[in-house]
Amino acid sequence: MDETVYQIKAIIVLDNNGKRLCSCFYDPPGTPTTQVTEKDKFEKLIFEKCKTSNCELEIIDNKVVIGSKQSDVWIFVVGNSLNSNELALLDVLNTLISLFKKACATDESIMITKKSFLENYALNRLYIDEVVSDGIIFEVDEEIILNRVPIADNAAQSLNEAIEMAKEKAKGFGFGFL
Repeated sequence: MDETVYQIKAIIVLDNNGKRLCSCFYDPPGTPTTQVTEKDKFEKLIFEKCKTSNCELEIIDNKVVIGSKQSDVWIFVVGNSLNSNELALLDVLNTLISLFKKACATDESIMITKKSFLENYALNRLYIDEVVSDGIIFEVDEEIILNRVPIADNAAQSLNEAIEMAKEKAKGFGFGFL
């Protein structure tokens, strides 16, 4: 197993008070899984260290942490070790920020706020999963990701259409419970 492939330890999104909005921790195969209490402590440590320094680049608990404050939301990308490539982590952070802004955009604003992040949580979570898979940087090309993950309104409409089509087909087979 090549340890350099597993570059991401975590992606963490916190509010202004350090409360978790979303966090994804990744453990390479063959390593112990990070316990929930360890995750909570690490999130608090990151927030305490970064709330005064803006956390563009920090070394915390022997891990490279790159973060950005967006309105009332903090977004962090945590490398797996001190040897993590800062530029790769920055690419992941910038891609996620750009995707979150698209998901959270309203007619009045394109800012990522706690409210807009939580309202679009499922889409934001899909974006995280498209960028990082099991700690491996999977894709940072925003256009490719946007083509793979449908926009929220289109996704809901397509899902509703698929459900209606399935109901119609099920009725044709004599299933009366739909």
